[in-house]
Amino acid sequence: MALLFGFLSLLVGLPTYLYGSAVHREQLLHDRHAALNAQASSAATVIAENMIERRREIELLAQTPLYRHAPLDSPEFQASLERLQRSYPYYSWIGIAAPDGQVLAATSGHLVGQSAAQRPWFKHGQQGVYVGDVHEAVLLAKLLPSQDAQTLRFIDFAAPVLDKEGRVRAVLASHAHWRWAGDTLRLVQPANASQQGMEIFIVNARNEIIYPENAPASLKAPTPAQLSQASKTLFHDWGGSERYLTASAVIREPVPSVPLGWRVILRQPEATIHANVQSLQRVILIGSGVSAVIMLLLVWVGADRVSRPLATLTHIAHRVERGEADVVFDAQFKTVELQRLSSALQSMSSTLLNQKKALADINLDLEAQVAARTADLLRANNELDQLARTDALTGVPNRLKTSERLAEEFARFQRGHEPYAVLMVDVDFFKKVNDTYGHATGDEVLRHVANVLSGAVREIDFVGRTGGEEFMVILPLTKLEDALTVADKLRQAVATPPIEPVGSVSISIGVQEVSEGDATPEEAVARADQQLYRAKQGGRNRVEPARMPQASSEDR
Repeated sequence: MALLFGFLSLLVGLPTYLYGSAVHREQLLHDRHAALNAQASSAATVIAENMIERRREIELLAQTPLYRHAPLDSPEFQASLERLQRSYPYYSWIGIAAPDGQVLAATSGHLVGQSAAQRPWFKHGQQGVYVGDVHEAVLLAKLLPSQDAQTLRFIDFAAPVLDKEGRVRAVLASHAHWRWAGDTLRLVQPANASQQGMEIFIVNARNEIIYPENAPASLKAPTPAQLSQASKTLFHDWGGSERYLTASAVIREPVPSVPLGWRVILRQPEATIHANVQSLQRVILIGSGVSAVIMLLLVWVGADRVSRPLATLTHIAHRVERGEADVVFDAQFKTVELQRLSSALQSMSSTLLNQKKALADINLDLEAQVAARTADLLRANNELDQLARTDALTGVPNRLKTSERLAEEFARFQRGHEPYAVLMVDVDFFKKVNDTYGHATGDEVLRHVANVLSGAVREIDFVGRTGGEEFMVILPLTKLEDALTVADKLRQAVATPPIEPVGSVSISIGVQEVSEGDATPEEAVARADQQLYRAKQGGRNRVEPARMPQASSEDR
């Protein structure tokens, strides 16, 4: 019996071991490749979001009233640039250049008075928002403090500054230290990345490694074509003798019109991947061999004493298998081993039943906890969504929420031809308030206007801040004539209570109703903007189009 048992164990165990090892190896490779792809996508997303945020900062700053209207020699520019630099530690230099390329103001006064006319950021910045590729700035590096001068690589962000006629009056630009890429990527790297030999790279459109900066010149990252033609093993050559498991993700372009073509690539040595498989294979092989030897000895010693009573134990075990709750191992055995086996099986049966009940209770508790965590997560997501759509200063919806509501009203108009009107509201002489009483008073004026507008409209109406001192009011189910009545009431409501120390504040309002000929919701807004411009040109504190005198109007 012992020889037969050993032969059968070898006959069954060896193919099972070989097949299991091969299957596990392939599964481990695919799982590891999927994990690398996920990490590459996460890293690409973080890099893209960081660049888009920096681009948005420069773009929004270029659209502020200070940059659009103040004289180019105003000392306010220097203070504004310094504030932006303090908000983000990787900004090495921020400056503004005149149309002829002369740098008018810059952080720490670096490059002021010098010409940037031949710089790519200036040339592209005159045409639109620009994000440049990694480059060296030798002249700027010499001007920076010693701890920064060693880092010679930067990435540029630029945006045109337009006057009220839409002409370029200056170019606003910043140089960000390239070291931000490394600091950002370290946030998404696993804690055991070094132990696993995992490395992360950023390559440009020319397939050159731009991160890390100290990458050997002989290191050649696989091209997109090579990655798309991955072999079954998913391994690639990098210019050396060792192959690597490789994953790649494209970094979303911060400015689609000026593509960078960057990719994030992760790699892990083939030897590290195979070492995990080989370690498991050794454990299985040694465990199988030890178990086989022990089993052969047990079979040799106890076969004669155990074989006959096994039928009785098998019958009792089948009762346990069928799920009978009160199985008693009452058979009498002469050998101590079988007596202990019978006792152990009875104890195991009782333990399994108890564990089954305990697992059921644990599952119920876990389901309750999961439901509670899910509800908490939904509440948190709802709060974050609300914050993303609310103007922090005034508490009314911001431009994002306003655009969403405008799209909803336009879609409702297209489906059911339900009219709505758009009011574009602008605070009169707001720049003068800021210049005379300071930005804190200007903020108080904006909050006052937002509160008055929100309190003076219906529940179904919408008030949102679209930027600076501008607000948009959307009046559902409202024709132009009624909208003009509402607009005049809003104008009077804002002007009635004085604000200390400014006194009375007035607003100008442009009114338009959506038209059947409008292809997009922005067309009605554009017409309302034109009416607002007429109101400003007509003396401010008025509503355009002006209403004709009437005998009476419906009270809303």
